[in-house]
Amino acid sequence: MGPLAIATGSDASRQSIDAYNVGDGGLNLSAASNAAWVVPAVGEAGNCALRPGVCIPISMNFSTAGLSKGLHTALVTISDPNAADAPQTVTVTVQVGGAVPDRMTFHVLPGGSEEQVIKASNQLGIIPTTDSGGSWLSVPADGGGSFRFNYNYRVVARHIEGYPEGEYSGQLNVLNSRIGEENKLVPVTLKVTGGPILTADAQVLLRLAEGGAAYSTTITPGNRGGGSLQISELHPAAEGGDWLSAEVVSDGKAILIKVQPAGLTAGTYQGTLEIVSNAANSPYSLPVLLDVMSAGMPTLDYATFTNTASTEPDPVVAPGMLVKVRGTQITALEETVSTEVPYPTVLAGSQVFVNGVESAVFHVAADQIWFQVPYEAEPGPALVQVMRDGQPGNFVEVTVVERAPHLEPASVSPYANARLDGGAVAMPAAAGGTPAKVGDTLTIYLIGLGRTDPTLPTGAAPVEPVAEIPVPAYVSFGANLFTEGLVVEASKPQVVPGAPGRYAVQVVVPEGVTTGDRVALSVTVAGYASDRLFLAIQ
Repeated sequence: MGPLAIATGSDASRQSIDAYNVGDGGLNLSAASNAAWVVPAVGEAGNCALRPGVCIPISMNFSTAGLSKGLHTALVTISDPNAADAPQTVTVTVQVGGAVPDRMTFHVLPGGSEEQVIKASNQLGIIPTTDSGGSWLSVPADGGGSFRFNYNYRVVARHIEGYPEGEYSGQLNVLNSRIGEENKLVPVTLKVTGGPILTADAQVLLRLAEGGAAYSTTITPGNRGGGSLQISELHPAAEGGDWLSAEVVSDGKAILIKVQPAGLTAGTYQGTLEIVSNAANSPYSLPVLLDVMSAGMPTLDYATFTNTASTEPDPVVAPGMLVKVRGTQITALEETVSTEVPYPTVLAGSQVFVNGVESAVFHVAADQIWFQVPYEAEPGPALVQVMRDGQPGNFVEVTVVERAPHLEPASVSPYANARLDGGAVAMPAAAGGTPAKVGDTLTIYLIGLGRTDPTLPTGAAPVEPVAEIPVPAYVSFGANLFTEGLVVEASKPQVVPGAPGRYAVQVVVPEGVTTGDRVALSVTVAGYASDRLFLAIQ
């Protein structure tokens, strides 16, 4: 919810959201906030505001008059001890002092552009002007009708052909806002550079238990500029104690953020990580928000299932699939990874159950757990639960299907982990691989192919006898919107020795195949088609 733009010294107007029931029985909701300036209240059931049926309104009542100018974020948790997919968390953000920034800075490559958005709560008049470099600054009309919840103004800065790299100045004259602080002249700077331009998430949000173990997470800033981004220094700062630290890792490409919640009482804590690099926008300030929760049960987050082949949420899993789900207080210990096969059923004090069947666990941290879906899991809706040190957690729902094939990605996106004899990945040489040729044998790695013959215990991956899917696989080369591609029969999928949940098929690159650096690849097993990645064929 938000950001809600409000004047300094004022209370935001009450907002409301609807909750509704997609299961049996009734809901018995409660709502709690981790910040005193937003107080949620659960109302009486009635007609939904934005969908047919019956909903339960949850109002957000604000006491923001005492907040300082700037961005403030609270977490509202909506719970029901007897409902699946609960609790759920709503992030509530207010922008005290209005949505119009005091100044704006843009970084673009020669010939490029950048867009930033002012998310206002009322209609504004914005007049852009420039002092140098031509008419490089604009606020395009967004079109559309008159009905809206907010007003998003796109501010665009672009490099104009013929002007050299360097720094250009301009301004936005903002008029007619009902929030007086928004009516001002905003200085704008455009920096045109052929070098790196660092990008990162708007904020790092961490939720840890009071008295919990040390926690660490790695982030990899992006580069939307030219050249190679190199991080050289980090300067963390935090309120409420020395809980935030960081170090440069991966040869200057990534950042390891470390948090120590011990000694912190329940509440929210603001931090900042200043990133010094060779980027044009260095130093870059990354906000870090730490929510310290009262110690409680392990809690899985709604709709956060992913698998080892994708970072996108996917609510569909197959028996034997390697799956991750996010949450809070999943373990009271530091992050632990299993290095032995078969995978254990208990790791760092945590277990996972799918419809009451114990799973195998191979990676546990305070905010996530990786596990293998039991081979015994039957197709249909399933409830997933974590138990930590004997304390049961909540239930979240996932859908089990017979098979859900996913190609394993290579280390370079968007290529598949398809390997030639000798181990080279079938990628362009520029990406560190070796393109395949007609007649080469490819080994393609997948997950999500379901039950094997002979049936495997969950967490196991035998060397002998080989466990396989008792049907052939079919590999498609070169399919796109206009052609089905060339489909050839491959070997029966087999479980990779020593690697639970991973499968491999072998196929010979056929005559007549499409060539190039981005040839589409997919695999179909028993009528279930995988996603599509790419390989290089010359």
